[in-house]
Amino acid sequence: MKYTLQIKTGDAEYRALKNIPKEIFANPNFRLLIELTRGRRSKNDKIGDLHKRIDSLNDFLSSSSVVFFDITSEENLSNEQIDKLYDCQYGYANWGILFAELHQRYPNAIPMLLFNDQDNDYENFIKQIKDFTVNYNKIGYKIYPGLDKDIVKRELKIIKDHIKEDTQLYIFYDQGYIVDGLIKMAADRAVEYLGDTSSILESIRNVEYIFTSTSFPDSVTSISGNLDGHIKCSELSLYEQIANAVENIEVSYSDYGSITPKRNDDAAYYGRGWTPRIDVPVISKKQIYYYRKKREMREYADVYVDVAQKCISDSLFPNDIICWGTTTIKSAAQGFKPGATPSFWLSVRMNIFITEQLKRLSIIK
Repeated sequence: MKYTLQIKTGDAEYRALKNIPKEIFANPNFRLLIELTRGRRSKNDKIGDLHKRIDSLNDFLSSSSVVFFDITSEENLSNEQIDKLYDCQYGYANWGILFAELHQRYPNAIPMLLFNDQDNDYENFIKQIKDFTVNYNKIGYKIYPGLDKDIVKRELKIIKDHIKEDTQLYIFYDQGYIVDGLIKMAADRAVEYLGDTSSILESIRNVEYIFTSTSFPDSVTSISGNLDGHIKCSELSLYEQIANAVENIEVSYSDYGSITPKRNDDAAYYGRGWTPRIDVPVISKKQIYYYRKKREMREYADVYVDVAQKCISDSLFPNDIICWGTTTIKSAAQGFKPGATPSFWLSVRMNIFITEQLKRLSIIK
């Protein structure tokens, strides 16, 4: 099976991915959808230079990686460089130029289509489709359940009418954040959307449908306060329901790697301190358990040592998963202090989650 991991270009994601063996990124069954965002702003980089973020991709991507490139639509993750990519003039020419540079570095790269609502008559959207299909013969298009269905249908018909006959088209259905109690409703809606989409695109020979979601919330405190607890990996159950319900089409699996789709600005979010917490994914049990401990007057790094000891003492700890994430928790439990920020431990969780998914889908042993 194929696994498409959807990420933003944040420090936590980069750290998690840099600690996965680079040869895994050369496996065609492990694909990434990378949503390009600005970098971290600093005294020496006041805009959060996008190109620095792109250059850092080489720390983990292989030249043969299969990677979809998209552009963030989140205002707090954008800057003037990203805004220019949404300029619809000349068929989104700025995006076309940047993607050409990305394709030179990563020949298996695939562009996602952009749309700016100032492109009222879709003239530039059509030109973008034609340019990408002529130059690369592969394009991706993303559907969100919150989008107006009539707009989605209109854009799908435009894509159908203007791509080359032999173009490979990838349709992403991005559910975003999902809670366990709403799985059936989300599954029914996704099945309806996918059915409508496949009917519109019936004449296209090469279409792959990819379903994305995540069950990790933007705030664990909203679920359990300051207590220990667990989070169900509902994205697995939701995908299974959809894959079993759709007819005549095959749907590939995708997720956010245990990251919430919406991002907080770390500096502002943690400005008043935080309660140290470590999350441990256990995909075989379809859950992520976590322990936390108040800092009180101690150093953060020392408190994380205590929390790590709780994590490895739990019978659910995935001792059979050998990766940077599990090794880091074990090292911390022994008194080493590898990291003392929420971002660092988010990377640990993500690294374990991705490794477990790769094993579950038999992409690695």
